[in-house]
Amino acid sequence: MIRLPRIGWDDARLPSFATRLLHGGTVRLAVTGLSRAGKSVFITALVHDLLAFPSLPSRLPLFGLADDLAGRIVGVEIEPPAGGDVPAFPFAENLRAMAADPPRWPDGTRDVAEIALNIRFRPQGFLHRRDAEAVLRLVIVDYPGEWLLDLPLLRRGFADWSADMLAMAGQGARAPLAADWLAFLARHPPDAPHDDAVAATACILYRQYLEACRDRLGMAHLQPGRFLQPGDWDQPELMRFCPLPPGGGDGSLGRVMAGRFEGYKRTVQARFFDRHFRTFDRQIILVDLLQALHAGREAFEDTARTLAEIAGAFRVGGGLLARLFGSRIGRVLYAATKADHVPAMQRDNVRQLLATMMRAPILDADSRGAATAVVALASVRCTEDDETVLEGRPMQVVRGVPLAGGRQVKFFPGTIPIRPPAPDDTFWSRPFFAMPRFQPPRLDRAETAGIGHIGLDEALDFLVADRLR
Repeated sequence: MIRLPRIGWDDARLPSFATRLLHGGTVRLAVTGLSRAGKSVFITALVHDLLAFPSLPSRLPLFGLADDLAGRIVGVEIEPPAGGDVPAFPFAENLRAMAADPPRWPDGTRDVAEIALNIRFRPQGFLHRRDAEAVLRLVIVDYPGEWLLDLPLLRRGFADWSADMLAMAGQGARAPLAADWLAFLARHPPDAPHDDAVAATACILYRQYLEACRDRLGMAHLQPGRFLQPGDWDQPELMRFCPLPPGGGDGSLGRVMAGRFEGYKRTVQARFFDRHFRTFDRQIILVDLLQALHAGREAFEDTARTLAEIAGAFRVGGGLLARLFGSRIGRVLYAATKADHVPAMQRDNVRQLLATMMRAPILDADSRGAATAVVALASVRCTEDDETVLEGRPMQVVRGVPLAGGRQVKFFPGTIPIRPPAPDDTFWSRPFFAMPRFQPPRLDRAETAGIGHIGLDEALDFLVADRLR
């Protein structure tokens, strides 16, 4: 019998350089959402609570609970901006807004921005020295949700995209808003000679139609996305197009607009999707599902279609090789925001409704090796659960201070379905209360304070905890 020499406990542990190789690294987390879903607030709250986590882990009780992260994360710091060509996320400015008197919500996302955190932690396992420490660099990238709408656009030609957009514009609640634009197109057919003034007017009318669909109807399927949020776009000539009926040869209005459409696609792919999107490791998509429900059947179905198209265009899965080469997203989280606008007993209904809507994309992502999850989330909790009497019956409600100020009010959101109601469901004939905007709670800017939330710890656990083992 050959006896192997006994290796001592300390000798068996990996040296510090090996610990750094096997643990930590960089995770690039992309944060986006459909219009007004709360992207800036989500990132601000996530960073603020992570900074507080080493001294106040109770702010994020479910974050890394199974892996004892509360006992292993030893420090979290914001990395100084690298001074590159990506603007820094305005974390300090957002904190000042929510710490003001009265507190106010931060400004929305208008362009790509990022912030990086260094999370120092002690790796798990008997192979590591007791004093071993690793660092996970978490890069959080914020970009307008409108830009996601260009992702499925990249795979389409001008003729079939135009046919789809024109059909949508002529139906339902969209039709009156599209009337001026469609009437202008009728006076200027695609086979007419190209005229810069005509093209510019058609584009302006189309953009006004998109803005009205967003602001007055709560619609989400609005393409091209940069027509609504251009960001740093500096090539106005490539945005001077709109959907057109088929027709037109060389030098015609139709042919020139089709060329600009293709130029727009090439540019947005090079400036965002190739430059940024292909580097993302994880993605969270924020959805104001409650607002879509309250906006009515057409807005809700429009939101569902938009989410399905976006999810279908993601490059997800791929396993280890994809992570090494940064070509595919390994984890996707869908989050229904403003969960504090419904009482506790209905929050799981919100989550289940979004999960049902996204069932097909989730199954597809799972089949390609990506992990997916759905949560109900309030990045900053601005209400408390309460009770009232409605038509002689006790009713669960939420209570908060309106954005305009004044006294607290109680709000009943109605019954939230767990699956999308059918078009002829009586759900759509019921009266809805207007969705209120509540004032944020006064935030303590101290790094050890954190801020109250619903579900932020679950989101972080899914998106980050597996890289902190």
